[in-house]
Amino acid sequence: MSEPTPRKRSRLACTSCQSRKRKCSGGQPCSTCAQTGSECQYSARKKRARSHSLYRASLSLSERPTDGWSDAVPNTINAAPSATIQASPRHASSPEGVTHSLQANSGAAFVRKLGLKIDPAHAPRLQLFAWNVGERRISPTLSSALPSMPVTPIPTTITKVISQEEMGRLTAIYFEKVDPCYAFLDRKMIFTRIAKRWGSSSSPIDSAEQPYDAVLCGVAAFGYLFSRREIIATEVRLIETARTLLDKSVLAAETPSVDIVTGWVLRAAYLRMTASPHTAWMASCTLMHLIEAAGLHLETSDPEAAGLLQASPPETRGCQDDDIAHQGISDPETRRKLFGMARHLNTWISFDLGRSRVVLHGATALCPTNRPQSRNPPQQAPRADLFHLLPLSENLDPTGPSPQDLPELETALTSVLDILYSEPSLILVQCNLMLCIYRRLRALNPHGPLSSDLLDRVLALAARGLCAARGMVASTCPWHQVANVPFQVVCSLLAIDNRAALALLADAMRTLREVLAAYDTPSMREAYSTAYLLIALHQRRKEDDTRALAEVLRVNAAAAAPPDQKDNHTAATALAEQSQRQEQAVPESLVSDAEFSWLGDLMIDMPSLQNFDLDQFLMTDVPWPLPEMGI
Repeated sequence: MSEPTPRKRSRLACTSCQSRKRKCSGGQPCSTCAQTGSECQYSARKKRARSHSLYRASLSLSERPTDGWSDAVPNTINAAPSATIQASPRHASSPEGVTHSLQANSGAAFVRKLGLKIDPAHAPRLQLFAWNVGERRISPTLSSALPSMPVTPIPTTITKVISQEEMGRLTAIYFEKVDPCYAFLDRKMIFTRIAKRWGSSSSPIDSAEQPYDAVLCGVAAFGYLFSRREIIATEVRLIETARTLLDKSVLAAETPSVDIVTGWVLRAAYLRMTASPHTAWMASCTLMHLIEAAGLHLETSDPEAAGLLQASPPETRGCQDDDIAHQGISDPETRRKLFGMARHLNTWISFDLGRSRVVLHGATALCPTNRPQSRNPPQQAPRADLFHLLPLSENLDPTGPSPQDLPELETALTSVLDILYSEPSLILVQCNLMLCIYRRLRALNPHGPLSSDLLDRVLALAARGLCAARGMVASTCPWHQVANVPFQVVCSLLAIDNRAALALLADAMRTLREVLAAYDTPSMREAYSTAYLLIALHQRRKEDDTRALAEVLRVNAAAAAPPDQKDNHTAATALAEQSQRQEQAVPESLVSDAEFSWLGDLMIDMPSLQNFDLDQFLMTDVPWPLPEMGI
């Protein structure tokens, strides 16, 4: 008699073996249950599944599948601080709750919810569209040079990357196109630092990297970004040089200097226009932490004496730079502007992604004063700048201590509409804030439309934003709002869904098409295709509604007609039905003119109906009662 095969321990035991505390072979049925005739069942592996889900949640965006960015937004909300969860307990428990949470400020969920309302079967997935104009196209010269470029960039200085003349040209482009919106650098100081940096090329200090090189590299990179639609090798070297310097500053033991913080502001702003959402958000959060470490969020007259901020290390600058460095540190306006820029970038990147923003507790820094516009006459008030919108933007935080209600949001919307900007980039910032407040209003009260006067002002600002976007595309100004604002305007117009909004829809699509023609990137192609899909679905829904109304009128037209026209109407209906059967045509989408002849006679007989627009009544949603009829 042969010995029985010994049982092998399985990773998962059946419930019967677990209760009897016996080894389980892991089969179906296992050997023990087969011998005893017991029912063999296995419990779900909850522990393993949970660890797997946690592993997936911890993956970075680069390790996720192609459409993983759509999954990153809900995972981020689930990992939000407890304050967010306490504000709305259902947010982390269901997909509907996640969408409702993102709806507050993020345009991603707004697009998703709009698509679900129009056509649930073909709605776009939850993801960010038109985040920016997309990754920059590589110029042919850079493509040919890529094989010879080292994988790990060799540390260098800015004086070895570009000449002083080229740096001056790029700086002029920066102050012409970027500074009107991001006004935190001093033009005179920048050109002074350029002259001193290249003037010391013969001294030994030129061989060492300096913290202010990060600022100069950032300014030069913006100059290339706003003058060329294709990236070149010089811009890549500038970006890598700045990145090397700024990454070292994060690991440094000393307090970050004002030069390092300024370089990080430029880096976060550049990444917002050229990089992925996750990369830009991480840079903006790092910037906020550096602001806190440097004490720029605190209002003080002498930051060096208070031990909050230090200048660049003495060994990295000459004696002639001491006065300039001390001036940048002690200037209260410089400190306020850096803090304001960091708040602006982190707030809006976090809003767009539906992620938590960095809030520095105990901040006492004042808002920067408005910079006077030299082109305006002296009697005019100083122009409103980017920092003027900061309090309105930060009050939209849905996780804040006092979420805004409908009256407060309408007051905020009116305040935004009252501001008059002339700079195209600031018009886009204003339009973006206006669209965010409108989305908040719809989220709180989707069935309570705005007043006609306020809605007209919203559409007027949207039209100004579209015009500004087209002008900036023509002048090679790839602000991220150039892509984001036209796309969000399309979605908002479809949500408003009245005659004035639909009349502006063609202008919005034309703007989006011009952006696509100038920056033909996968991101812009996807945004344009999604906007086209939303409009097509909206049209299909309108056609379905029209057919339903036409069918109701066709069925009830005979009973509603006057007696002297019933015979004619019956004959016309019979002929129409016979012709329809012979031709085997599809069901008619619109009723014939003969069926509405009695309506025309009715409006002639009743003077109160002479101003009634029949086409508008049949084709659009008209509020009832009708004010023009006095009903």
